[in-house]
Amino acid sequence: MVKRRARVIDDNVTEVVLHILDGWKGKLTWDALIEAIKASISAEYTRQALAGHKRIAEAFVLRKSGLAKEGGRLPSGDARINGYLETIARLKAENKRLAAEVNNYREMFIRWTQNAQNKNLTAAFLNKPLLEPKRDATEEE
Repeated sequence: MVKRRARVIDDNVTEVVLHILDGWKGKLTWDALIEAIKASISAEYTRQALAGHKRIAEAFVLRKSGLAKEGGRLPSGDARINGYLETIARLKAENKRLAAEVNNYREMFIRWTQNAQNKNLTAAFLNKPLLEPKRDATEEE
């Protein structure tokens, strides 16, 4: 039987995977993540495919280290409080991941700024608007 290829990991799939990672509880492994993705969007990916995407790989490492630091917390007896605690934990994990992404973009901006200055590119040149695409430029005569 030929195994069908899963759909391409685009921005939508990446957001789903990041959302799964943000709310992850318990032991985190690539196999467990693959199963959670399969249950969520009915697409099965390999560890290599997921780890090949920088945002997913960094979020995985960040969440795994966050789970190791959290340890085992005792849940409350009240279901509403447990729901609130889960929401808070998920939002904290998401906040930590987004802060790391912002830091990576900030480092990239500094690197690009330095490289632009080395090439004597001015701010005015870098801020020029993009050219408008020439739609219908090849009309029949």
